[in-house]
Amino acid sequence: MTTLFERAAVHLRERRVEGGFGPSPELAPEPEPTGLAAIALDDVDAVAWLSDHQRADGGFEILAGPAVTNDAATATAAVALGPGAARERALDHVVAHRARLTPTNPEAPHDPDTRGWGWTADSFGWVEPTSRAVLALQLLRPSAAAEIRDGLSVLADRECPGGGWNYGNSIVYDTLLPPYAQTTASALIGLQGALADPFARGMTTLTRLWSAERGGLSLAMTLAAFRLGGRPEVPEVERALSDELRRTDLLGDVVALAWTAIAAGPGLERLRWVAP
Repeated sequence: MTTLFERAAVHLRERRVEGGFGPSPELAPEPEPTGLAAIALDDVDAVAWLSDHQRADGGFEILAGPAVTNDAATATAAVALGPGAARERALDHVVAHRARLTPTNPEAPHDPDTRGWGWTADSFGWVEPTSRAVLALQLLRPSAAAEIRDGLSVLADRECPGGGWNYGNSIVYDTLLPPYAQTTASALIGLQGALADPFARGMTTLTRLWSAERGGLSLAMTLAAFRLGGRPEVPEVERALSDELRRTDLLGDVVALAWTAIAAGPGLERLRWVAP
């Protein structure tokens, strides 16, 4: 019998395009799916694609609209690249391109003294890009202590009441926003025990959420978070993800396939951070 990792890896390799990986088989390669595939498969061709497509400022960007670029894959690419000058340039870009300081307001209250990282240059700090950056810096550049502290403060500020994370703010127009499995898993992968209380609450929340949010990406990132956290729910989540892969092929979602291969395979150890 083949393992979940082996099955996911076969599906993932079939979706290679021009040395890299697009978000779906019919699309051109992009930094995020290529970086995740490089981590999942220890793939030298994917790493070469990243090296060939790194911008002069060290970042990895895609066009998100007229004159708008999304550079949130840079932290993931830094982990994928491996030691060397390209990785250091990517980390330099992460440190230098945090979100802008945004004044708080009654409609969407937040800590105005924190920045974190956004999806696009100089935008508001969102949960998932901040989680990616915190993880990359804790793993690869712990000397960026001020930036790491800021990112942790953002994640603490964005925590939903009772635990877990939504995409950004936890309160909008006096409405408490609910946490979601995928964004909560992303934050937990970034934290890995940093901010002990929010981390514990997030794990408890994810234990409640994952069985109701059975999309491929949510299940894969939940499995990664639970494996990194040593949770007893790992076998149950792995069975659910295996069934979803068998039933749907994860709908050709390359990011979900890559996260499945990471969560079930040796690439997960590249994301494991142990507090000093």
